[in-house]
Amino acid sequence: MADRLGTAQKRNSHLFGTLHGTLPPQVICERGDGVYLYDQNGKKYIDFSGGPHVVSLGHGNQKVNEATKKQIDKVSFFFRAFWLNEPLLELAERIISVAPANLTQCQFCNSGSEANETAIKIARQYHVERGKPEKYMVLSRWQSYHGMTLGALSVSGHTMRRQKFEPVLHQWPKIPAPLCYHCAYELTYPGCDIKCARALEEIINQVGAQYVAAFFIESIGGAGTACMVPVPEYYPIIRDICDKYDVLLVDDEVICGFGRTGKWFGINHWDVNPDIITSAKGMTGGYTPMAVVIIDEKIGRVFSETGASFVHGFTMEGNPVSAATCLAVIDVLQKEGLVERCARLGEHFFQKGREKLAHHPVVGDIRGKGLLMGIELVQNKEAREPFALKRQAANRLQHIAMEHGIMSYPTIGIKNGVSGDALLVSPPFTITEPVIDEAFDLLDAAITDFEKEFL
Repeated sequence: MADRLGTAQKRNSHLFGTLHGTLPPQVICERGDGVYLYDQNGKKYIDFSGGPHVVSLGHGNQKVNEATKKQIDKVSFFFRAFWLNEPLLELAERIISVAPANLTQCQFCNSGSEANETAIKIARQYHVERGKPEKYMVLSRWQSYHGMTLGALSVSGHTMRRQKFEPVLHQWPKIPAPLCYHCAYELTYPGCDIKCARALEEIINQVGAQYVAAFFIESIGGAGTACMVPVPEYYPIIRDICDKYDVLLVDDEVICGFGRTGKWFGINHWDVNPDIITSAKGMTGGYTPMAVVIIDEKIGRVFSETGASFVHGFTMEGNPVSAATCLAVIDVLQKEGLVERCARLGEHFFQKGREKLAHHPVVGDIRGKGLLMGIELVQNKEAREPFALKRQAANRLQHIAMEHGIMSYPTIGIKNGVSGDALLVSPPFTITEPVIDEAFDLLDAAITDFEKEFL
């Protein structure tokens, strides 16, 4: 095993860059099967983070594999500007059929970051074509994370991801995240009057509504807020403010989209329709790179009536193999009722997670929805005090969890974009209750070992 590890590390020297510098890929993944991953030494891991947050159907789904192979045998690629393909047309129809009713058109791309870049450009050009070229600012929230490309990072409010690139980012305003566990106003719900939502109107008035093009949200938080779920009143207030000031509401569903929270999109948990949805991970199941931007009918109508072309595009967008693969993923989600299953399993998932983990001194909060859970780590539970950044608590806990045979996703910066550690867990929708129980038993043991080191 040592020889294999040494060889893997030597070969890894030819690969540049990893976000989690303290988590080098020391183990080669040999294969996946269902909810399990196996390293080259034969050790089995429960993929409790879904890759992270991508693997909705589990590994090795034969229906998806066969659909991919069938399309490769037909035609694997052509330039989207010159050709259409049947899988892409059907995929757009299927996505529109499960999206909020006001969303009627799709723009395809290759990743969540690309989707959010595309949404920024759609919002900007929409206002230009309407004769409002002064509308260019894209507002968002602190602790949000929308991707690593420069536009997506500009609307992200995650300080650690931004700080080395600040000089080349747009310095657009941001409002506090609706994270009650770390309320920016030190208020308590419901007596807070949902001040975190009303902050949007304040900032719009400060900068001038005539300059604001869009407001970005993650319906349910991801890595930056460890699966924060806003209170019921939050999004209706946000929607009303956006309508009042002619601001597009852009909903980043890169993690939550296509069933992860027990509904097709996270925003479906509120009676609110965004103007644009972006999504990526779940629609692919991890079988191919692809993403989508879904737009409101009113946006498409402006482009149609003015005869404007959207000044944008990617060489690989709408690739027929990816389209056929994603279509097969949606087929499985629908025919096997996996979105509804995710909602049902979510109840057991959270009940068991709280039962096994909430008693730990280092577990400050457990939050999320469906099969998306954030486990926030603290060094002082009563004070909600995070571990010092230099201790790299979440990364260390993930190391320990891997030793126990379970994969989770470590994240940092929950409290203020810099400090605050959490683990995110988001298993495939095909996981069973017994495997959920086993996974939380393993995490329980891993956290016990972690506490021996950190407390």
